[in-house]
Amino acid sequence: MIITITGKPCSGKGSISKYLCDKYKFEYICTGDMFRELSKQYGYESILHFQQKHDKIKDIDKIIDNKIESIGKTRIEDDIIIDSRLAWHFIPNSFKVFVDIDWDTAADRLLKSKRETENVQSLMTAKQTLIDRWNTENNRYQELYKTDNTNLKNYDLVIKSDRSIEDLSEIIYKKYMEFIEK
Repeated sequence: MIITITGKPCSGKGSISKYLCDKYKFEYICTGDMFRELSKQYGYESILHFQQKHDKIKDIDKIIDNKIESIGKTRIEDDIIIDSRLAWHFIPNSFKVFVDIDWDTAADRLLKSKRETENVQSLMTAKQTLIDRWNTENNRYQELYKTDNTNLKNYDLVIKSDRSIEDLSEIIYKKYMEFIEK
């Protein structure tokens, strides 16, 4: 069964997803990687600039979202973890996880990450970049799909990113096993 993991930027959802995939032999799919690659291909220095300035961003959203929806329809029984802001929306029968984090910790992680497509120079800039990206994405999702990524009632599990990747992964996997037993 598919696990969809979403959350705020830099919450650790990618690291958690990869850890779970390695430990439990799930396939890993990440829409953020798809966006980062497209951002680079179109010549944008950051995902935020790509999302705010590219006139075809909604078309790109739909292409990626259609791929995710198709996976949900054709492979729901497969062991897949999808790291994506909206996979929970397109695969309602998945085990839906939201990883939360405070903005200061997220900004610190971004600053230390040295991501090419999110090059920030200060903690304050990193924090504002993340908040702007989060708001830009959520506004676009509400416009496109009439869905609210920030409504925590949409998820089967909401977890704070305040422990090790290993601990968070174990909690998620335990709750996932309880979910599929129902």
